[in-house]
Amino acid sequence: MSTAHLDKQQRPDGHEERHLTDPSSPWWGVHAARYHFAAAYVDGCRVLDVACGSGYGLSILQARANMVIGVDIDLQTVINVRAGLPRGSSEVIVADGLNLPFEDKSFDAIISFETVEHLEQRAGFLAELRRLLAPKGTCIISTPNANHTLPVNGKPQNPYHVYEYTPQELHLELSNHFPDVTMLGQVLDKRFVIPPFWDEQERLSGQGRMRAHVLFWRALNKLPFASVRDRVSRALWGQPFLPQEADYHFKETDVEMAPVLVALCRQDSSPA
Repeated sequence: MSTAHLDKQQRPDGHEERHLTDPSSPWWGVHAARYHFAAAYVDGCRVLDVACGSGYGLSILQARANMVIGVDIDLQTVINVRAGLPRGSSEVIVADGLNLPFEDKSFDAIISFETVEHLEQRAGFLAELRRLLAPKGTCIISTPNANHTLPVNGKPQNPYHVYEYTPQELHLELSNHFPDVTMLGQVLDKRFVIPPFWDEQERLSGQGRMRAHVLFWRALNKLPFASVRDRVSRALWGQPFLPQEADYHFKETDVEMAPVLVALCRQDSSPA
């Protein structure tokens, strides 16, 4: 995905999430940041990444985990991921998130990013994750925040999404399956005056003095060389043109209006 052609059609839908592989993409930082965040919870663990897509997060998890298995429902996606993985690294299989081919309590950590909003049978999916999570395990889930995306009459504006949760709705849904749920908001560092996403830029454009900044950012985005964009951005705003994974933060205090919700769901230690 070329940043030189960022427009309102380039939104984080299921297609782009599945095929995200390019660190120069405006979506790379926001997605990769979640895997780096999750890596802190997988030391020595058996890890399952549900809906792993292009597999860009597997190596991040594998650096600290004992074992990582990625699953995705799309056969061609899995074939592509397998072809690009180094020998002896993570295993990737085709599987349906509602019927995963593993025994109960098989994983110490389960990751599923930007998945639940695509599903009709969300309760069944979460019950399956709970089934696979070992005692004292952690399941990390992310999904767009409806307080930010503003569905119209309950219908998400992203055509690939079935349902988007408010923080309160997500906490209630997850609490039906996991005894301990901590909600976090994923936010872009405040150093970045202009976020690289169309919808958020449109919000800023409604603030009169920001309109000129947004238009200039978009003009700069059309320059063909990333190095030129970066030099101009650093000179004007003191930061790279596009945020990278380290430029996103995960905070309990930012849950209400964060663009993305991240939930830490912990298993209890008693037998199910």
